[in-house]
Amino acid sequence: MNNKIKTFLDNVCIHIKCKAVHSDIREELSQHINDLKDDFIKQGYDEEKALDKAISAMGNYDEIGTKLNKQHKPQTEWSLIILTCMIASIGGIVMYISSNFETNAVNFTNYLVYAALGGVVLIGTYFFDYAKLKKLAMPIYIGVIVWLIVGQCFGQRVNGIPTIVMRNFSISVTTLSPLILIAMAGFMQKYRGGGILEIIKLVALMTLPLIIMMTYPSFSMMFVIFIGFITMLTSAIIKNHFKGKKYKYLCSLYGVGIVGTLFIIFNLQPYRLTRFSMFLTRGKADPSGMGWQQVMADKWLSLSKMFGATKATVSNYTINSSMPGVTTDYILVNIITSLGWVVGVALVVAVAMFIVRMFFTTKKSKNGFGFYLSLTACTILATKFIISILANFSLVPLISINMPLVSCGGTDYVVSMFLIGLVLSVWRRNNLVSYKADVRIKK
Repeated sequence: MNNKIKTFLDNVCIHIKCKAVHSDIREELSQHINDLKDDFIKQGYDEEKALDKAISAMGNYDEIGTKLNKQHKPQTEWSLIILTCMIASIGGIVMYISSNFETNAVNFTNYLVYAALGGVVLIGTYFFDYAKLKKLAMPIYIGVIVWLIVGQCFGQRVNGIPTIVMRNFSISVTTLSPLILIAMAGFMQKYRGGGILEIIKLVALMTLPLIIMMTYPSFSMMFVIFIGFITMLTSAIIKNHFKGKKYKYLCSLYGVGIVGTLFIIFNLQPYRLTRFSMFLTRGKADPSGMGWQQVMADKWLSLSKMFGATKATVSNYTINSSMPGVTTDYILVNIITSLGWVVGVALVVAVAMFIVRMFFTTKKSKNGFGFYLSLTACTILATKFIISILANFSLVPLISINMPLVSCGGTDYVVSMFLIGLVLSVWRRNNLVSYKADVRIKK
């Protein structure tokens, strides 16, 4: 590189604090200077004079550097952070209340440990360069597969779910399974620009962990992961990230998805089909058996007040002694019963705003891998929030899914914080990464 150009670029970059963008800025400005130089040469100037005029035409390097520094500052999505704090605060309050239950009480000390760990994970992920995860796609993929197999073979059964137990702490094996979608985001970026063969490879890679998870007694996390993958692949196809006719890809993708779903439904174990029939009757088909939770949820919601805890009981039983899952699956019923309908509705509104802000932020992601990663995290969190809320009001069949940041579940809390951190990290570096590889694929 010519010394005059190098000196000019050095003086510009002195003002740009984010070193990650220096190389891209140098390349872009250097190309612009050379283009101007060529124009001046065509006008009859010799090469040295043309270069001097080109650099002069660029303007003052102090002003250029200051302007570029403002354009390439890290961004913070404060609305997401505030909403995260609001939702987590309501979760903390209900966990404290639930720690005073006579039966099925929450260990509040453990909750505080996980909450602190979750906060550290969110902050660490926020400042982490998410682009490094792209190179770790295969190790993450293999690691999750091994984790699922080992957990199935050697994990202890807690409520039927394979769990790794360590003294007072336990990790449900399926809680970490959403990390497989981080690997899939990396594969999605790797195969971007390909055609039908690359899409088949992606579907095959996703099928293996889903098959393994089908051997687990709970399909809830498998369903969440399936929704996350379908959303990510659908978005990539719609954005023309693959060569070919996108409507054919979408028809084929959803055709295979429907066939697979029907296969699973027709091979469901009897108790899962019974659970679905309980949903249709709101538990009244077997009110003292499998429909018990739905019936009790309706009763407690009807007894709850607008403000504050209800003093009522059901057959002389309090909510914690009469309703299983009140700190996990039915956490919203617990909140409404313990704090009132106003707080419950406020939580639902905060969650709705949180979901909208997540997807709005993701939509503006400029980097392909960052977009896939952020979209994956958003879909996982949104799916879990929506299913949890609807299940509490018996609007969908009961699926054992914790409400992120609110339900009791330490590992799930930390994973949720990690996913939020990913969304914030992608947005933070939205103007700090190179986008040259992200070229729109033509049909």
